[in-house]
Amino acid sequence: MRAFKYIFILLLIVIVGGAVYFSVKDGTYDITKTQSIQAPPSLIFDEIKDFKQWNNWNPWLNDKEVSSTMGTQTQGVDGNYSFTDAHGTGKMTIIGIELNKSLTIHMLYDNGMTSSNSEIVMDLEQIENGTQITWNIKGEQGLLDKAMSTILRTDKEEIIALKYEKGLKDLKEIVMESMTVQSSSVDGIIETGGGYFLFMSSSSKKEKLPELKNQMLQTIKLYMHRNQIDMYGVARVIYEKKDTLSNSVIFSTAIPVQNREITALESTVLCSYQKPGKAVKITLKGAYTNLEEAWEKGEKFIAQNGLVKSEEAPYEIYKTNPLLTPNPANYLTEIYLPIQ
Repeated sequence: MRAFKYIFILLLIVIVGGAVYFSVKDGTYDITKTQSIQAPPSLIFDEIKDFKQWNNWNPWLNDKEVSSTMGTQTQGVDGNYSFTDAHGTGKMTIIGIELNKSLTIHMLYDNGMTSSNSEIVMDLEQIENGTQITWNIKGEQGLLDKAMSTILRTDKEEIIALKYEKGLKDLKEIVMESMTVQSSSVDGIIETGGGYFLFMSSSSKKEKLPELKNQMLQTIKLYMHRNQIDMYGVARVIYEKKDTLSNSVIFSTAIPVQNREITALESTVLCSYQKPGKAVKITLKGAYTNLEEAWEKGEKFIAQNGLVKSEEAPYEIYKTNPLLTPNPANYLTEIYLPIQ
């Protein structure tokens, strides 16, 4: 009987001593991982602002040992979801949002004996050629968590860091893939209306064309602004000549106007007129890198239907403004191949 008494006292000492030891043991954690993504911040924010989207890239939500339940509200302040894993239950709640810049989340975790609170922040910073996303979590482990980590020799920070690395990598893949979605189709033969347009002409290697095109369009817009001339349609590029051997083009950038404009003799911005006619129209929804494929579909349609091209130059019309359309997958471009 006395032996049991000593054993009980010894166990009590161990328990009390352990409790004191683990209670004073530092259980704070502050973990940060970053990832650069070649995409605008708004595109990445669309993937992180709603917890429903987290199923696509968050490692914990894709873990078979973790079950999750989305709240009635999953985005915006108070948006939330709850989860259960092998060790306890938790809840994630959005407590702060800065559009296209940051998301702040409070996480409560309860293992049945103790609970812990963490703050999670996802920051988006625009950098050259893309965005850097920073994923941080900070908080303090409960008593039982500290004891289990010490006894089982598990490193909570390392586990979370690895999960964060995988999550950010998967997020990058999803965002990049969303930017490559594209479709193009031949709409058939249409009647094209005539009209005046202001234009500038130049020649360029194909790889330099996008940058030069934008510069020329800005010059035309500034000219129109100075001279109080209104746009009468959307911007376009007219291809006077394409040289596949030298990989170069002679082209004009143009903006339609309502009336004929008389420009100064020394002006680089000129005015011309497009005659009404017929053309094969092709529509591309997607990044401009897919234009060549869309052109090929139009050329194939002309050949298959025995059509004859006219002497008028083919052109592209840009229906969307890239500055207002973050995802290139949503760019809309019309291609017109004039025919007789």
